[in-house]
Amino acid sequence: MNPIVDTNINIVCVSDANYVPHLVTLLKSVEANSADGDNFKVHVIHDAISDDLQKQVASELGRMDVRWYSIVGHDALTLPPLLQISRATYLRLIMDEVLDGSISRLIYLDIDMVVTGSLKELWQSDLGDCVCAAVPDPGVDVGEFAGKHGLGLPGRYFNAGVMVFDMPRARADRTLSCALNLLLEDQSKFEFADQDALNVVLWGKWKQVDATWNFQREFMYDDLAAWRSLSKDRHTVPKIIHFTESVKPWKAGEWHPFAWLYWKYLLRSGFAGDVMRKGNITYRDIIKMRLKYLFKKPNLARGSTRS
Repeated sequence: MNPIVDTNINIVCVSDANYVPHLVTLLKSVEANSADGDNFKVHVIHDAISDDLQKQVASELGRMDVRWYSIVGHDALTLPPLLQISRATYLRLIMDEVLDGSISRLIYLDIDMVVTGSLKELWQSDLGDCVCAAVPDPGVDVGEFAGKHGLGLPGRYFNAGVMVFDMPRARADRTLSCALNLLLEDQSKFEFADQDALNVVLWGKWKQVDATWNFQREFMYDDLAAWRSLSKDRHTVPKIIHFTESVKPWKAGEWHPFAWLYWKYLLRSGFAGDVMRKGNITYRDIIKMRLKYLFKKPNLARGSTRS
């Protein structure tokens, strides 16, 4: 097993000002579901989040050491937004430039997700000789992707929303800068932007972890059949719920049966009212999400998340 030097669990997120409420929701869920002895350092690489907003985030979180890295004028910020992807997303490709070189391992988390259990097991994943660990993305045709980018088969394609990085290996291989350079050379080749670029660079160099660590919307499309086949434990709520695709729990019309978990933690923050107004969400909508969570979760145990 890879030796883990860091005594704290290093979490890395990227954000801009618009996504700060969702960042807070994610971090509150991590904090609420941490195990005894879990200590976190949260590294937020951001695009123009003001000092006042940073202070507001810090006031929302009790035990977390949050560190801020403001990025101005970097080539990564010249890449255009894509669909629901803001330009801040590309800042994960400069983690090795921004973070202290003493960090040996980190967990990268997208901020359109909630965590329902301790991250310690994921943090301690044995990466073997791989640069990172991740969960496959079921919405991508692997053969088509490999053919498009000249990659050998067999192979696998991962969702980049949750990644555990061995940073010394990533730095030695120049993993992140190579992915960024691919995008800067010709972004049009990559349908899913930096996720595609990371998969090209890390083809055959990542380790699969259980689907419970990145439960994606695609898993819902066949009555959770994909979830049942991939999960080791079919009777618990996944440990990380990832609200992939353009419909989000903070937007009117969301149908995801786990959407309540997002609101569970957002409602504990000072950002809830603003998110409700912007998303045209009412308390009635939130109650409906709660009821759906309680009564329409096929084969998933109730009450398995800590309050």
